[in-house]
Amino acid sequence: MHCGCDGHDHGEAAPAHGPSGTPDLTFKVADLDCPNCARAVEEAVRGLPEVADASLTYATATLSVVSAAGAEPAAVERAVLDAVRSCGEDLELTDEQLERLDARRGWFAEHRAAVLLGTSAALIIAGIVAEAAAGGLATAWLYAAAALAGLAFILPLAAASLGRRKADMNVLMSIAVVGALVMGLVEALGGHLEVDTFRDAAIVIFLDQVGEWLEGWSMRRSRGSVEGLMELAPETAHVVRADGSVADEPLADVEVGWEVRVLPGERVPLDGTLVAGDSSFDEAPVTGESVPQDKGAGARVYGGSLNTVAPVTVRVTSRADSGTLARIVSMVQGAQAQKAPYEAFVDRFAAVYTPAVVAVAAAVGVGVPLCLTLVGALGLGAAPDWGAWVWRALTLLVIACPCALVISTPVSFVSAISRAARMGVLVKGGAYFDIGSKVDAVAFDKTGTLTAGTPEVVSVTPFGGLSRERVLALAAALERESTHPLAAAVRMAAEGSVAPALAAADVRETAGNGMTGTVDGAAVLVGKPAFARTVAALDGDAGQAVDDAAASGATALVVAVDGRVAGVVAVADSVRATTPEAVSRLHAMGIRDTVMLTGDNARVAAVVAGRVGVAEVAAELLPDDKVARVEALRSQGRTVAMVGDGINDAPALAAADLGVTMGAAASDTALEVADVALLSGDLERLPSFFSLSRRCMAVVRENIVFAIAVKVAVLVLAVLGVAGMGAAIFADTGVALIVVLNGMRLMTPWETRF
Repeated sequence: MHCGCDGHDHGEAAPAHGPSGTPDLTFKVADLDCPNCARAVEEAVRGLPEVADASLTYATATLSVVSAAGAEPAAVERAVLDAVRSCGEDLELTDEQLERLDARRGWFAEHRAAVLLGTSAALIIAGIVAEAAAGGLATAWLYAAAALAGLAFILPLAAASLGRRKADMNVLMSIAVVGALVMGLVEALGGHLEVDTFRDAAIVIFLDQVGEWLEGWSMRRSRGSVEGLMELAPETAHVVRADGSVADEPLADVEVGWEVRVLPGERVPLDGTLVAGDSSFDEAPVTGESVPQDKGAGARVYGGSLNTVAPVTVRVTSRADSGTLARIVSMVQGAQAQKAPYEAFVDRFAAVYTPAVVAVAAAVGVGVPLCLTLVGALGLGAAPDWGAWVWRALTLLVIACPCALVISTPVSFVSAISRAARMGVLVKGGAYFDIGSKVDAVAFDKTGTLTAGTPEVVSVTPFGGLSRERVLALAAALERESTHPLAAAVRMAAEGSVAPALAAADVRETAGNGMTGTVDGAAVLVGKPAFARTVAALDGDAGQAVDDAAASGATALVVAVDGRVAGVVAVADSVRATTPEAVSRLHAMGIRDTVMLTGDNARVAAVVAGRVGVAEVAAELLPDDKVARVEALRSQGRTVAMVGDGINDAPALAAADLGVTMGAAASDTALEVADVALLSGDLERLPSFFSLSRRCMAVVRENIVFAIAVKVAVLVLAVLGVAGMGAAIFADTGVALIVVLNGMRLMTPWETRF
């Protein structure tokens, strides 16, 4: 179905990223409100000789174009505009572009609302005249005028569609309405004026246009949250100069390391770290966290969050095109490229359904009455009413449009993606709602996932006459080369004490075990007890210190110097406050297979698991071991979700049916590999995502079954002559509107409660 486009927002072509090759132009498609329309536009533009490739992102109505070699930019713009308009859509262009391309829209396109209003008035007046005068020529003319006004929109689109060898809704609707008008005219010339024929033609085209407008309005609503994300960041930042002065700079020009001032009531322009001032930040649009977060010097803040209390100074840590907000927008935009199995099924069904119904319509409109005529000529029956059979065929053409079916799945997924984004859950595509609805086993990383991910040194036990500070200094010298959270805890403890700063050489990291290197000429090791045992004996007091740390739920890091234990550093990580409740909710939802996969020792893992309620523990695992455990669960027929946030979790995230990372705080690798990101940084949104997934797939199934059932029922009734054009319009536009509204229910908060 062609969906109306009458917006006048403006924007220029800009560098793009999307299709294969090197995109050089980006356009905004105005009021794009139908996935089928998006596909038609993409195919039309991609087929242009001036274009090497093109991609249309439906979520943001962004058309990315790769120009053909040697093509002039102006020629590409002109060709793209013509192709888009031939599909019934339009581009948002600046006044300068409109003048340069001579791209003023046609009168009907510019005044669509007025024509639609005039059509409505003609229908109302015709109805009044018909009621007062019991029909007549004047009434028929009014109905015919209303029908012709509607045809002025779709006939050019139908012609363009046929030029592309496509029989879309514009073609089917044009045939139906023109056929009805011709039938009415033939009847009138034959001395038998049927006002009802003209009336039905006018009502068909009117309801089609109104339905498209309503459908477009609802789809724009469902896409609004994605566009809202793009508007969160301000256009400029208050940059603090070296002399203390403040100057406004465009966001794209702000470099990492610069300091920016953020006043109360303003949004943080870019990701950064607070260097001056204390305030409270509303991060709901970015992370879904509903309660404003109090933050002071050293705290991380996200671009797009709202400063609510006091002025602060932020040191920028990411550019505009690589920050948290940019990644969220980019990933949501890319979500539409991921098709769920249900969408593939619908596409295959629609590809068969439409030509099949058109064939049935041809058989009903021509074949049946022709056969009856032949039978009548043999004296075996009465001559058929050709007009009645042709009318049934025209009715079938309207039913043949698969719009309601095609739109039944994308609208649900777009709504669910939008709702999830407002919850602080980033979903990379509709396919992951399908998987999420089937998850029956969840594997968790421990550090940074079940726990807060900010461990602290709780005790240092020195041996061999060394001081506590010396042990910390030796450990910190090696851990400066590591990005592991435990390493950060050791470094912070060393910096917070009087430990001397030591330099390490030949530092090497053994993934999942620890670090080795040379400090002041001595061979130093810091890492897990099992790793330390490769160079030193862990017995006596050293073994007891390791056991005591594990018994308290802390992780023991052994420091060895020249093959002898120098000390044991105990590092503890607190359980996130929301974790036990989240795990409990998962169990209540029927997801009882919950397992912790951690590289930590078994005793520490058991203590944490007992606190959070995880059913099973697998400890002292390397990254490959985590993958093996995930694959073992899958081999048992489980649909497995893996939740983690570190680089070492990336292989397991990729191996699981569904990879879930802790969003804004996650490593870039984990965020890239994962299918779902919990931007709030804790697990409270995970049960809500699974609940939303189940509800989303239920709505998808409702829409598909309803759309097919109504189409088939009206199809059978139309062949039998029971259902008329009004029922056909309901089966097309009416059902499309119903499935759109049903899908939009997923955007409301109550749809995600468990």
